[in-house]
Amino acid sequence: MSYVSLLRNRPVLVLWLAETLSVFGDRFFTLALAWTAWQRSGAVAMGLVVVLESVPHLVIGSFGRKLVARVASFRALAALEAVQVAVVGVMPWLWQSIGLTGVLAVITVIGTCDALTGPSLSALAPTLVPGEQVRQVTGLMDLSNRLTWFLGPSSAAVLLAFVAADDLFLVDAATFAVSALAFAWLGRALPPAARRGEPAAEGAGHLAGVKALPLLRARPVITGALVLSAVGEFFQTVVSVGVPVWLTERLHAGPGAYALVLAAMGIGSVAGNLLAGHVRLAGRFPGGLCAVWAVRGLLLAAIAMSGSLVQLVVLVAAGSVLVPVTSIGLNAEIASLEGPERLRMFSVYSVKLHVASMGSMLLLPALLQRAPKASFALGGAATAAAALLAWAVLTAVGRRQDESPGRRVEMART
Repeated sequence: MSYVSLLRNRPVLVLWLAETLSVFGDRFFTLALAWTAWQRSGAVAMGLVVVLESVPHLVIGSFGRKLVARVASFRALAALEAVQVAVVGVMPWLWQSIGLTGVLAVITVIGTCDALTGPSLSALAPTLVPGEQVRQVTGLMDLSNRLTWFLGPSSAAVLLAFVAADDLFLVDAATFAVSALAFAWLGRALPPAARRGEPAAEGAGHLAGVKALPLLRARPVITGALVLSAVGEFFQTVVSVGVPVWLTERLHAGPGAYALVLAAMGIGSVAGNLLAGHVRLAGRFPGGLCAVWAVRGLLLAAIAMSGSLVQLVVLVAAGSVLVPVTSIGLNAEIASLEGPERLRMFSVYSVKLHVASMGSMLLLPALLQRAPKASFALGGAATAAAALLAWAVLTAVGRRQDESPGRRVEMART
């Protein structure tokens, strides 16, 4: 089923449009916040904002399973979006009245809402379609991130030519209002089972009963894939941080070249989404996932040998095509779990994402500044090696699971 056919499902269409608009608003908010923090409080404030926004994801993802379960419904998500309308809408005045400390407190509130909303939406979206369409709906939701990844900043830049940076906060507040209305409609229009992403007989207490560590032990293949994804995303930060360094110090290029690289990355990621949303990874999960990560590692290492802008653009574009392939492949596998396990595993996924992002931003920039060529080479080699090791281990684990008596009985019943 194509994305166009999938969007004929009205609840899917409403959710996708709301999510796309909301992600665009988030891009505006991020740009406005970074710009305002830089102008009014300096570079230290920018760093505090980035770190503080990630803290709620780590805390709630690790210890807030009951809280996440309580808001895992469209009606609860509508209330969270409404809270953010008010909080984001007053941001332009907060800096003048309560200063940096108050703004950081607001950022914590926004980060908390985002930490609750992300896993819940990921768990709820698959309930809108039959089981055989889970990959397509996962890819469709991922497409919002791919489109806004490079269209969002450019759209914000255009808006900044006509409005003040503070006005971007109001734009983001408007997108939250639309999302709140969309979630409220879904909460009324859908049957109870789809509203919560669980069988109607099960409540939030059942969802809250799923603990992370027992779940990760019970799903070793998905756990191993999460670990590989964390390692890979840690080293892929070399691209986002290292490309400007490579362009200026090795290729002696300017902002125009950087804009070309960013455009190539954005186009590549959208193309990869269209592929991954409809085609399963080559081979059986997780073998295909490991193979794609190995290729991403090799492409990352190859950047260290690029001697021209054309070579760099080709390499980063090829790597960007594979980004949604790995993302959708893992997300679709998690989305196929039962409701309680799915919700908890997406919370773990969020923790993994922020740990990898924060760790890489703390450790890699200094290395890139001193040795950019070695950073690309070592980062790519480490990614490829981790992928090959994961393939060997996870294939063996999967084979043992298939040969277990319980698995054979389950397959026979099927």
